[in-house]
Amino acid sequence: MLNRSRFGFAALCCSLAPTAWCGAPFAFESAPGRLPKNVVPVSYEVAIVPDADGLRLTGTESVQLQFRAATATVQFNSLNETLSHVLLDGKPVKTVTSSDEQQLTTVTLTKPATGLHTLSFSYSGKIETGPQGLFAQKYKKSDGGEAVLLSTQMEATDARRMFPCWDEPSFRAYFHLTITVPKSWATVGNMPIERRTVHGQSATVSFQRSPKMPSYLVVFTAGDLREVTASRGGTRFGVWAVAGQEQNGAAALASAQDILTDYNEYFAYPYPLPKLDSIAVPGGFSGAMENWGAITYNDQSLLVSPSSNMRQRQGIFSIQAHEMAHQWFGDLVTMGWWDDTWLNESFASWLAAKETAARNPEWRWWEQEDDSRESAMAADARTTSHAIEQHVTNELQAAESFDQDITYSKGEALLRMLEAYLGEDVFRQGIRAYMKSHAYSNATAADLWNALKSASGKKVPDIAADWIEKPGFPLVSVTAACDASGGRSVTLRQKRFLLNGGSANAAAWQVPLQIRAGAAAPRNVLLDTQDQKIAAGRCDEALSVNADAVGYYRVQYDAGTLAVNTRLFPAAVDGDRIALLDDQWALVGSGEASLQSFLALASAMGADRDARAWQQILGALAIIEYAERRSPGHEAFAAYARALTKPVAETLGWDAAPQETPDVGDLRDALLRDLSSWGDHATIDAARRRFAAFVKDPRGMSADAQTTLLTIVGQNADAATFAQLHTLAKGAKDDTAMQRYYGALARVRDPELARQVVQIALSDEIPPQANTLGRRLIQRLAREHPRLSWDTFIAHQDQLMKSMSSFDRALSLAQETPAAYWDALPLDQLEAWVRANIPTGTSDNLARGMETAHYLAAQKPALVKAADAYLAAATHPAR
Repeated sequence: MLNRSRFGFAALCCSLAPTAWCGAPFAFESAPGRLPKNVVPVSYEVAIVPDADGLRLTGTESVQLQFRAATATVQFNSLNETLSHVLLDGKPVKTVTSSDEQQLTTVTLTKPATGLHTLSFSYSGKIETGPQGLFAQKYKKSDGGEAVLLSTQMEATDARRMFPCWDEPSFRAYFHLTITVPKSWATVGNMPIERRTVHGQSATVSFQRSPKMPSYLVVFTAGDLREVTASRGGTRFGVWAVAGQEQNGAAALASAQDILTDYNEYFAYPYPLPKLDSIAVPGGFSGAMENWGAITYNDQSLLVSPSSNMRQRQGIFSIQAHEMAHQWFGDLVTMGWWDDTWLNESFASWLAAKETAARNPEWRWWEQEDDSRESAMAADARTTSHAIEQHVTNELQAAESFDQDITYSKGEALLRMLEAYLGEDVFRQGIRAYMKSHAYSNATAADLWNALKSASGKKVPDIAADWIEKPGFPLVSVTAACDASGGRSVTLRQKRFLLNGGSANAAAWQVPLQIRAGAAAPRNVLLDTQDQKIAAGRCDEALSVNADAVGYYRVQYDAGTLAVNTRLFPAAVDGDRIALLDDQWALVGSGEASLQSFLALASAMGADRDARAWQQILGALAIIEYAERRSPGHEAFAAYARALTKPVAETLGWDAAPQETPDVGDLRDALLRDLSSWGDHATIDAARRRFAAFVKDPRGMSADAQTTLLTIVGQNADAATFAQLHTLAKGAKDDTAMQRYYGALARVRDPELARQVVQIALSDEIPPQANTLGRRLIQRLAREHPRLSWDTFIAHQDQLMKSMSSFDRALSLAQETPAAYWDALPLDQLEAWVRANIPTGTSDNLARGMETAHYLAAQKPALVKAADAYLAAATHPAR
């Protein structure tokens, strides 16, 4: 489903949360939350009758409660629900008060109770149209008719929308769910079906009782569904999709079996449920949700159709690996409170990358993951960044804790860095101990660090605290000295790295470095003091202080060491080359290095085909080219970018070679797209010829080749070509191809045709299951038509964001909108509009978004000046 000292931040955290909670192992009594802990649920019996057409539901509920102390008050979560016939042990209670504003119901009893009792009631509620609680998702069937699917999205705090409950993660309980739906519908829940009774046109389905789990993992999906199934190792696997799409679940079904086999071995704790279903929801939400035993996915994140390209297939495997990791890290062991959301998400991201790389070595997956690490570091270099571990006091903050850059990607990078420092076997030993100790319960970060400390004998809690309790990361500076024999020693210092290169405070981290000199194997060095000196090979050898780009820190080499690294760059290990490119470009952006230093590395790449290294170079060139638009130096820089990259593109050509690995295909695609964007006529002309052949025989071209071709053709389309693409989009036989065609239309540079894209994005021709597509088309227009995209977005925001939950919408407006539209209008106007359209609780996110916008706006003229000076010096070198 991103500068304070370490002491200062911990003190702030502990002033907001119970003292016993901060940095401490999980304890139910001290776990944060709004609900009192004197009454806790043991088990739920919930029976629901949904009315999908009327968007209403009715239900009955019986909750066995443990009164841990005598009380006459019972309080739990509810939202948009009306309770009636409220009884305790079959007898009426004194009063019932529900508040949607507080999302709470308070039941007052006739007298205090202790021990075990049963609270029962009837209730009515609503079915949502967006992914919150129980929601109805419309979709277009293959025959053109329209249907509806019911599904759920409970995380973080939306189970209370479907049934009243103790909707906090520390309140684990058993759930026994019964649903009444049309008899023609299939139903899927956390557990296998216990019994199904047909009465007239309806069927009542009861699922087996779930394990003890938090409410946010409850799931229910029903509709005209079909499945493909398999069994392995005592677990039944199913992949569900709307009728007619189930055959596209075959790849996911095979992957699920392999992934579960690997995870059973990794955790040394076998998956404990009898079945694992994967459910493709047409539209509804982005990504996936790790409901225990029945994971829900956006259909494009699960189903592999004949139109799926390699990048989509890779993404599907990776998302499956992420959600299945949650079946242990999150489901079997749940964070005690939303402060530790990262415990779920970071670990799932890290293990998914590890699993994807292990099962598919030809994908070179860790190199691809460098992109997410760089995105996290860009976000974390803001002065307004936040720590991985955030104190959460209310529901909106719980949603904010799901920050893709910090909670997911920074946490993933931290875990990878720690694994490299401790060693793979020792790290796994600690994870196994953690899982065994906390199964069917909750945990905090302290529990994880203590398990790793016990396994390794190292001070993991002290090291990790720096990284999760405060924002940012270090810039490690390297100053070399050479002795008479050529031996090199280096002095290491650190400070916080900031986007704007401003004054850094005294923040310091214990940094697990991976250092490689020459061709030697990397060695671990813990940087825990300033001016730390170590031996580092010979002065004529390349030096990497972040070998294989494993670490979450920047490195700045002194001029002499950088010169040696640049001279030896072509022979460097791929991971070391990537780390050096990443760092040097970041230093250019912060003003701590010259553009020339980065372009010297780019020029040294030669004919090397490492995809991630080139993608970093291409990304930087694209940023500079965009900055140069409408400036006198634009054509000169575009010509330079073409000259630098075209020789590699020509060695690859347009067509994949036999047995070509996916990374080479990625490199070809990136090169061709950027050459087209930079006005390479030969590339554009070749694309037009190939498109003409494609229109005559669409089946004659692979999905991978189509993706790049359509992007180039769409960008350079005239009216006739645009009409051809539009016809292909409307006539597409599956959603994957349809979205590819529409996406190509939104690349168009012609202003009049861009206005047609707006009309299409807002029209009814976009099917309901692609309800996020319209927004993506408008956002994609921002690259070439920022003002048109902005004007459309603000005029139609309700329509474009209707499929988002209220939390996701608020966070997107606050943090993503400024970064997307920084070049569309004056920044003060942009900020004023966003502020007027977001809840007050998202002001911190707006500050982050606006810092990014101001950085991008300031970076633009600086890059133009630097690029023009570089090209002038190259054209007229000093004599």
